[in-house]
Amino acid sequence: MHRLRFWRGKGIHLSVIFTAVVVLSVTLTAALNTIVGFEAQKDSLSRNTLELNQITANELSVAVDTIFDSMTQSLNSASAHFSSAETRDKQAGTWLDFVRGSMSFFNSLALVNENGKITAASPDNGDLVGQVLKSAAARQAMTERKPLVSEPYVAVTNRLIVLVSHPIFDGDGTYRGFICGTIYLHGSNVLDKILGKQGPNLNGSYYYVVDKMGNIIYHPDKIRIGDNVASNPAVAQIMAGKGGHLKLVNTKGVPMLAGYAIVPSVQWGIVSQTPAATVTDSVRGIVARMALVSMPFILLLALLVIGVSHRLAFPLRRLAVYASMLNNGEKDKVPALRLRHHLIYEANELNRAVIDAFRVMGDRTEALSLEAQTDALTGLRNRRFFDSLLASWDRQQMPYAVILMDLDRFKSVNDTYGHLKGDEVLRFLAARLTAGKREGDYACRYGGEEFVLLLPYGDKELAYQLAESIRISLMVEDAPIGRPVTLSLGIAAYPEDGASAADVVHCADLALYQAKEKGRNRSVMYGALIHSKP
Repeated sequence: MHRLRFWRGKGIHLSVIFTAVVVLSVTLTAALNTIVGFEAQKDSLSRNTLELNQITANELSVAVDTIFDSMTQSLNSASAHFSSAETRDKQAGTWLDFVRGSMSFFNSLALVNENGKITAASPDNGDLVGQVLKSAAARQAMTERKPLVSEPYVAVTNRLIVLVSHPIFDGDGTYRGFICGTIYLHGSNVLDKILGKQGPNLNGSYYYVVDKMGNIIYHPDKIRIGDNVASNPAVAQIMAGKGGHLKLVNTKGVPMLAGYAIVPSVQWGIVSQTPAATVTDSVRGIVARMALVSMPFILLLALLVIGVSHRLAFPLRRLAVYASMLNNGEKDKVPALRLRHHLIYEANELNRAVIDAFRVMGDRTEALSLEAQTDALTGLRNRRFFDSLLASWDRQQMPYAVILMDLDRFKSVNDTYGHLKGDEVLRFLAARLTAGKREGDYACRYGGEEFVLLLPYGDKELAYQLAESIRISLMVEDAPIGRPVTLSLGIAAYPEDGASAADVVHCADLALYQAKEKGRNRSVMYGALIHSKP
């Protein structure tokens, strides 16, 4: 009793010390969980943003490379037409008009002889025929005598242009000049439609294009066109012949999450990037909501500790030790964090409250950390990735096809064989989709037993052939339930069937519904009932 009075007179009450330790421990643990959740979510969203930007850059690269390949093929066909002297001399201008009018690639076309003199042009403004070309691009075409795409250069018209040329040889292999097409990089043409028209993006994302020397040739901020950004880390990687993604600080000092790719035919680089601050701001909002939800648990716990601490000295001391261990990141070393039964009812209840509070905070942090874009059951991309990718394609106005599919009578599979077998069937279908799709296509789990294939630059005919291939392969192979399963598939395409991703998916869903109505186990294209006999 003497010692007890001594500490009461000259020290701090044990209940006060205990309350302070518990409240401090819980607060620090909550803060640590908040910090861990913030960093984990930030890393997850950053990786996701980097991957999406790389996907955007790769898709733009493929589109531009395809365009330049088509240009070269078109000029190759035209050069074959001008291989004889008769076609070079007679009605050459009319033929050039026809070639330019039949495609949307070039702003102008010209026929040039072996001395660099223009012999025909389209459009013929009356002052081009007879001129001798002296540009570096023209001299390169005459010197190398092979299909070429020039570096961007400023023409005498003060336009930034690219010259695409193809040599002309007569029947005996004699060089007779070349046919060339000019592309105004910021004029009305197919390149400008793809690269020069960027709408506003809510998260600040945008892309730009550089030539192989690091000079900007397309940028949403027109003032930046012509700037040399070779010091930008992503552009430096492009100039070294590499594609990929990385976190960087751009030439304006702004931290960015960038994905980049090379256009092989012209050695241009495409950089798609998002301000890093966008991800940070988004994560701050998520963590703030998590802290707001967790706060009542912390306050409740503090009130309970203050009210009953004088009766719970021993059990509360144990809880304080546990909280300290959790605060130090030693969660795996705390096997004793479980419901303990004491003689004191209040001690039991507080013990339970602490355990519940830590579990709730831990669960919320883990949920944020594990949030990703992969379906846990099948390993395919999930609905979140599907929505993000289609939104990106919508912004680019990129053509694509959608195959929406549904396992026929899947409910009876679950009812007959159990949900575990049903899950095996879903994984079985996911594996067949992965094996059957083309490289570059995307397989996603849309929800439940619904799956979807996305075909970039695909049309409905191609999608129909792929859908039928997958459907027929399932019919002849036993699923994990010991017999084959069948699919109903609906097909739609952008922009043919809708002006947005929501419209196209709705059309694919209507086609899927029609496949179900017509007896299942068939593929239906939106707008035309096309099915195969089972």
